[in-house]
Amino acid sequence: MKKISLVIGGKRYTITLEEPFADAVEKELTELFDPGKDNETKILLQAFLSKQIECLEQEKYLNELLEKLTIHTDT
Repeated sequence: MKKISLVIGGKRYTITLEEPFADAVEKELTELFDPGKDNETKILLQAFLSKQIECLEQEKYLNELLEKLTIHTDT
């Protein structure tokens, strides 16, 4: 287990995650936030929306890939 802390809007948030998931989350958070300072709530919202867009794009890509695979196995 690993604890990761982040300050947003003047409040410190600490989450506990299991390895190796914790390392991946910590890397992502470090790219989006400055862990050593108070981050604005706006940055959290922007990061969330950015990740949502990324997930939607990955879902679209996977669905297209599945469709191609299905077409090739039917022939």
